[in-house]
Amino acid sequence: MTPREKEIINLLKKNPGISQQEIADELNITRSGVSTHINNLMSSGYILGRGYILREDTYVAVLGGCNMDIIGYSFDNLKVRDSNPGKIKYSSGGVGRNICENLARLGINTTFLSVLGKDDAAKNILDELNHINVDSSKILISEGITPHYLAILDEEKDMYVAIADMDLLKNIDKDYIDKNKKIIENAEFTIIDTNLEEETLDYILKNIKGKFLIDGVSTKKVIKIKNLLNKIDFLKVNNYEAKTLSGLDTDNINSLGEDLIDKGLKSLVITAGSRGAFYFEKDFKRVRKPDPVKVVNASGAGDAFMAGYAYGLYNDFDIDKRMKAAEAAARIALKSANSCSKDMNENNLKGEIYD
Repeated sequence: MTPREKEIINLLKKNPGISQQEIADELNITRSGVSTHINNLMSSGYILGRGYILREDTYVAVLGGCNMDIIGYSFDNLKVRDSNPGKIKYSSGGVGRNICENLARLGINTTFLSVLGKDDAAKNILDELNHINVDSSKILISEGITPHYLAILDEEKDMYVAIADMDLLKNIDKDYIDKNKKIIENAEFTIIDTNLEEETLDYILKNIKGKFLIDGVSTKKVIKIKNLLNKIDFLKVNNYEAKTLSGLDTDNINSLGEDLIDKGLKSLVITAGSRGAFYFEKDFKRVRKPDPVKVVNASGAGDAFMAGYAYGLYNDFDIDKRMKAAEAAARIALKSANSCSKDMNENNLKGEIYD
């Protein structure tokens, strides 16, 4: 923010209804000059919308997938190549969107950068985001169908197979990133999922200033960041994604974590189900075993884990408490039928941390 823009912000704080001409008269500059500064402040995220709504607090940016989830599960043991009586549910999803919702429910100001189509699915998603106070004003509305994610769960309510139709995410390109550059640079940190195109990830991590937390998403998608590890502040992957990214032919999580840190990562968590969550940074590591929980739906647990970790980072928790927050958020998600739990809030998270 320039000194002149700070002067304008101060005037807007005193009088949100002030006109651009009144600002110009007060500061002895032209009205067109005021308009340029106002546009810059809106692009940078300091002004959130009409009526000069100002951003008073710090925020987290999330850049990634936003889609409609279709989740099906069988009442009995899943039988392949057969029709299985069960349940099918529709809900808003996407790794980036899920992280956004969890962060917002945990009381963190969150700006979402993503893309949606011109359809009813997009309208429903936007309505839900606005209802929980996620800043959705920077989401790109593009020609085409909103991304969809179709998952079949097994009898343990864990994912058996899934199909992701994410072609619209190709519209998150260099131009879109440049347009929203200040949103990323002014955030406390930016969480990115690897649903983005490899060229987009490469451009962001090499050219945009900021602190970046990356969610690996899947074995196929995490490989996009293989040559960008030294640009990443924190990475969350599961043990399969870690093995794919490392290239080592081993299931030893300590070896995988140490190898990825040696390749340039600043910090890393590898989640491994019942084996626990493994945290690594240079010459330091921690392992936390999960508390038992009755799983209702596992599809959103990883996204909640990332949100819980980000919540801890945002609030300056030490690494042990940060990992507890991540695990607590994942447990809340595991007990929900939806990918994001409506029970996700600070009180319930603290309850899970300290119980």
